[in-house]
Amino acid sequence: MLLSVVLGFVAGFFAGNGLPYYLQGSTGEGHNPSPFRDSPAVSVLTGWGAFMIAGAAWWQADAAAHPAAAWLAAAAGVLAVGLIHTRTWRDPNPWGKRTRHP
Repeated sequence: MLLSVVLGFVAGFFAGNGLPYYLQGSTGEGHNPSPFRDSPAVSVLTGWGAFMIAGAAWWQADAAAHPAAAWLAAAAGVLAVGLIHTRTWRDPNPWGKRTRHP
C-alpha cells in the first residue's frame, strides 16, 4: 500500500504540474517558470512530459488494489503542486534563465 500512496502522490503531482504548462503553451503563451526556454512549444513539451510521468506513475501505483489510498495521495499531490505554483508562477524567472521578457 505504501507504494500505491507514493506513486499516487507522484502521479497527482506531475499531472497537476503539467496542466498549466500544457495549457499555456497550447494557447500560444511561452512564459513559464520552468528552467527551460520560454516558448509555446517548450511549454507544451514540458506539460506533455509531466503527463507521461504522471501516467507511468499511476499505471504502476496499483490503484485498483488500494483505491482510496491511491486517489487520496493523488489529490494530495495535485494540491501540493498547486500550492507550489502559487509562488513560482508569480515570479517570472525563478530559475534565473537568460531570456528576454517583453
